Amino acid sequence: MQTRFLSMFNLPSVVWAFAVLAALSSSVHSDTYPSRTIKIVVPFAAGGGGDFVARSFVDKFSEVLKQPVVIENKGGGNTVVGTEVVSKAAPDGYTIGLVSTSFSTNPTLMSQMPYRTPEDFTPISLVITYPFGLAAKLGLEANTVQEIIAYAKKNPSRLSIATSGDGSGSHLAALMFQEALGSDVVMVTYRGAGPAINDVAAGHVDLLFTGMSQIKPLADAKRLKIIASSGLNRIQSQPQIKTIAEQGIKGFNAVVWWGMLAPPGTPKDIVEKLNAALRAALNQPEVSKRLEVVDGEISPSTPQEFEQMIKMEVIKWKKLLGSHKPKND
Repeated sequence: MQTRFLSMFNLPSVVWAFAVLAALSSSVHSDTYPSRTIKIVVPFAAGGGGDFVARSFVDKFSEVLKQPVVIENKGGGNTVVGTEVVSKAAPDGYTIGLVSTSFSTNPTLMSQMPYRTPEDFTPISLVITYPFGLAAKLGLEANTVQEIIAYAKKNPSRLSIATSGDGSGSHLAALMFQEALGSDVVMVTYRGAGPAINDVAAGHVDLLFTGMSQIKPLADAKRLKIIASSGLNRIQSQPQIKTIAEQGIKGFNAVVWWGMLAPPGTPKDIVEKLNAALRAALNQPEVSKRLEVVDGEISPSTPQEFEQMIKMEVIKWKKLLGSHKPKND
C-alpha cells in the first residue's frame, strides 16, 4: 500500500517542493528578524575585559536592531563553557556569542573540546583588537627592541619576562617575542597582571607585556620604562611609542581581539543584519569613547574576513604552542 501510494507522486518533485517551502520559510523568518530579545553569551565573568567590551556597544547594538539585547555572562573552562552554549543554540539569530583570542588558542591548549573551531560556528564580525605595551624595569641595560635583542644574545637565558598566567594574552605575546629574539628567556608566571607589573616595577623581572593603560602611570612616575607596543599600528593614546615591528622585528603583531559569532547554520540574511547592526553600533562616538579606556582599535570586518582571521590564528598558535602547552587554571 505504501509503495502504491508513493508511486502516485513524482518523488524528485516532492523533494523539490519541500526544499522550496523550507527556503520560503527561512526567507520569511529572515525578513521578520529580529522580532524579540537577542542574547549575547559572554564567556567571561561580569566585570572582566570581555564583559566590558560587550557592554560598551550593547546599548547601541540594541538601538540599531530595534529590539532588546541582553548579556548573559557564562564564564568557566577558559571561555569554553559559554562558547559551547552558542555552538549548540538554535541558528535563529537570537543567541549569539562574544569570543576572544582564547577561542583560537584553546584547540591547541586543550586535549578535548566540545566543539570544533571555527567549523561549529557562523562568524559575524571582528569587534576590536588591542595591543600590549612592552615595559621594562628601569635597571635593564636596553631602551629599544634592538638593544633588547643584543642584550639577549650577550646574556643567554638571563632575560626574564613576567606573564599574567599561562595561556594569557601576555604569555602568548611573551612567547612570540621569545621566538623573535631567537634566544631563550625565563618566563615568570603570576596569577594576574597586578603582581607581574609590581615585580617589574620593583626590578625583580626584566620585561612585561600588558595593557598600556596599566603601565603608563608607572612610566610617568619613573618606576619602569615603556619600550614599545605590540601591534602593527601605534596606540592612538601613545603615538610617540614605536611598535616592535617598527623597531626591527618585521611583522610582529601580538594583540588581544574580540569578535562575534552565531551558531552553525545561521541564515546568511540574519548574519548580514547582525553584521550591519554591529558596524553601525561600533561607529557611534559614544562606543569609541568607552573603548578608548583599553586603547582598543575598533575593527569591524565581514563574516568572511573574520572566519579567515580565526583560521589563521588557530594555525599561528598551534605552531607556536605546539612544543609547550601551557596549563589552564
